[in-house]
Order: sequence, then C-alpha cells, then structure tokens
Amino acid sequence: MAATGEGGLKSVNHLVTALKEFRVLIDPDSRELCLELVARELDAALTVRNHRVTGYFLVELAKECLDNERVMRALRESLAILAPDAPAMKQLDSVMEQMTARPALPADATERLNSLLEGLEVAYLARLCRGAAGPLQEVPPVTGPWHAFETLSRMNSRPDGLPPGLALVEYLAASARPLELADRLRGWADEQARELSLTSPLRSLRQQVGHAAPAESIDAYLVIQLLPQDEPGRYELSSWHAYDPTGWYPVRGPVGKVTATTAERAVQDLVHEAVEEWEDARCIHLEFVLSAEDLHLPVHMWRTELDSDFPTPLCSSYPVVVRSLERSQTKRWYPHWKKRWQTFRAQPERSRQLVVDGPDPDSPRSGDPGALVARLNADQHVFALVLNAPPGASPEGSRQASAAWRAGVPVVVWDRRHPRDPDFAHQLRQKASGDLARLRDAVKELRMEAQGIASAEREQHLGQHVMLVWDDPTRPVETQGRLAGPEEGVGSR
Repeated sequence: MAATGEGGLKSVNHLVTALKEFRVLIDPDSRELCLELVARELDAALTVRNHRVTGYFLVELAKECLDNERVMRALRESLAILAPDAPAMKQLDSVMEQMTARPALPADATERLNSLLEGLEVAYLARLCRGAAGPLQEVPPVTGPWHAFETLSRMNSRPDGLPPGLALVEYLAASARPLELADRLRGWADEQARELSLTSPLRSLRQQVGHAAPAESIDAYLVIQLLPQDEPGRYELSSWHAYDPTGWYPVRGPVGKVTATTAERAVQDLVHEAVEEWEDARCIHLEFVLSAEDLHLPVHMWRTELDSDFPTPLCSSYPVVVRSLERSQTKRWYPHWKKRWQTFRAQPERSRQLVVDGPDPDSPRSGDPGALVARLNADQHVFALVLNAPPGASPEGSRQASAAWRAGVPVVVWDRRHPRDPDFAHQLRQKASGDLARLRDAVKELRMEAQGIASAEREQHLGQHVMLVWDDPTRPVETQGRLAGPEEGVGSR
C-alpha cells in the first residue's frame, strides 16, 4: 500500500505519533503479545523486529503498516483486544482513514459506468464483491452490480492499492456478456487505473481473474459465542462470519448482551442476516462456542421463525456443532490439539473413536479422568471420544470433556440423556459408515430424521439428543473475556 497524503516519511511520522499513545506497544512483554496477535490474524510470520529501543520498533512497525494495509488492519484489531478502551484508538482510526483514503473517481466516469452496468446480470455477485474487497473487509448485502460498485467504493483500498470499486469492475468484466460489454468495462477500468497510477496492480488482478477457475458455491460459517457473565443467566454474545474462497478470514460482528431467555431470538436474527447475505452459499454451518458450564445447552434445537406458526429448529436446516470456549482460551492445550488434527488429516484411515464405558474390553472406564487423559495421550490416532454422560449437566461428563480438551481430541460426542442410550455409539458409527470424517453429516442426518417423524415418537429418537463438538484448530476465532478453564487438575470440576 503506497502511503498517501503529504509524503512517505510524513506518513510514517503521523502513524508513529498515534502508536506511541498505546502503552501496550511501549512495554516489551505486551508488545511481543501484540505482534503475536497480528501474525495470527495474518496467518503469516511478521517481519517487524521487537527492537529494544521503542522508537526504532514503532518506526519499523509503521513502515510495515504503510507497505501492507493488511498489517495495518490486523494491528488495529489486535490493539482493540489488548486496549479496547484506550483513548488513542480514536486518533489511530483517524490516521488510518487518512492513510487509506482514495481519490474519488470523476463524476463523468461513474456516470458512464452506471450506463454500462445497467441491466447486467451477474451470477455469484456476492462472491465477486468479496473477492474485490479483499480478505479483511466484510461486504454487506447488495442488490445489483451498480449498488455493489457504490458499496465497495466507500471501502478502503486493498493490499495491492486498488480501490475495491475498481477491482469489482474487473471481476464483472470477466463474467460479462456479450464480449463487447466486457471489453468496454475493461477499457473503463484501464482509464481509471491510469489516472490513479494503478495500471500495474490492475493488470496483475486482470491476469489473476482471467486464470481463476469458474466461481463455485462454497460453505459459509457463522460462529456464535456465548460468554457467561458474572450474573447467572446472562451472556455476552459475539459472532464471526467466514465466507471467503481464498481462506479462513472470520470477520467479527457486533457484540451484545443477552439472557438465557433472549439468546435464542438473538441467534435467530444472526441466522436470518447470514442467510440473506450468503444467498449463494453451498451450505451455512452454525458453530456455537460454549463455556464448560453451558455445554448442555440444546443449541441445535433453538429455532428460527419464532414469530410464525411454525418455528423451525436450527438442526432441521443447518449443520450445528459446538466448539469449546475453554480450549480456545487455554493456549497450552493447542499443541496436542493441532497435532492430533494433523494426524487425522494425514492418515484418516487410521483414526479411531473411543467410547467411555463402551462394550469393547479395552474401552476406557468412567470415574478416573487422569487415566483417560493418559489413555488419550498414548494414542494420537484417537480422533473422537464418546462420553458416557452429558458435560455441563453432570460432573462426570464435564470431567471427561475436560480430559478430551487437554489431550487435544477434536471431536467429542454425547447423549443429552443420562444414562446414555445403550445403542448410542453403535448408531453413530453405523450412520457414519465407520468414517469419522462423515460424523458431522451423520449427526445432521439423525437430527433431520428426528424432525421428520411424529412428535409423539420424536423425543425417543437419537437425533433429538445427540450433541457434537467438532473443533477444527485451523479455523480459530479470537475469543475474548474471562477464561473458562480451570488452572487446577482434570478433576477440579
């Protein structure tokens, strides 16, 4: 990203002045933590050195931000986590807005584009908008090509310096018919790029778009976190949207306060917004990040269409899984978790499922969580653990779940009823055809079967009660708030 405004060195100076106001960037320890968060957001190593002299560090950090807008955005998000109430944030936002400002396109140029886009029909418009905006900006729903251009024209420049509106025209040209219209759109884009001295990045984008595979539907993910507050029955509700064909780039949504009685309606609203935004998605996955004490919540049975005559359970329309807030906030558990996931991806045919108190002679027994952790640690091919009691609702189930987090087991399943259905594990294995990679689909199918039978029989169906934790360490979100996990041993619950 080229520095804008009065010149490169003055831009560096302005940014350094704003960054000096953050105490977390002055202290060496908190500074190192901030750099780790930035690198995690970028999913790439950061070249900024943690200089002993604070002034040198800030200059190098500012230079990196001005060279790459993604670094600047990632730094801003990291500072929002470490110093959310810092008065300096307003000043930093002002400086960033100046740094990323783009020259407005001439009125006559936008009028000509409006006439070119009139009547243009585009498949996968939302996908094209996300590609044009870049990975760090969320695009709201748009109604047509011109509306999309207007929306993207109000956004910040991409890492390559192109205004998203101009990049969108290049994406539209690649799919426009007849070819004469495509040529006229490219001619318009060339003209604007010359005026903005952006011919080189536009040509690079044109080559990328031209050689890209035809757009295909992909899966979208809505991740919802319920963070317990000090007062029982109250939560902080956060959410992330992830729908990008280039990788996992979750975008954090607004944060709100809910209660045990209002959470279902708040989730309904998030789902409705996601459906409207991701109309071209192949599948929308719902993932709930829950604390240890809330793992018993039947979130798959929460409903949409609450104000209609036929409220619909989430599980009848979407795959619904749970993720562990406790594990996401306990960094020392990450290595085992990632290693076990990598082992599964490399050798899925060797993956195993353990059933606590199962029928096999070598099944682990309940009552000794320390022995369960040791058993799991001894076999890296254990990918899934079936509990004999529901966590959150029973001490034994909570201890077994905690053992799974510590050993890095990504997939945990249980029956919400206690005691567990004697045929629970067998039915799951049969439904998944013995393939643990199909376990998510198997659970979804069981839940949909339950919704399709008579209400008098539904409560006896396994699909009504099966709960699934599917915790993919390669798809993190930045959870915040108080730690959910205990600092003592496994049996501390």
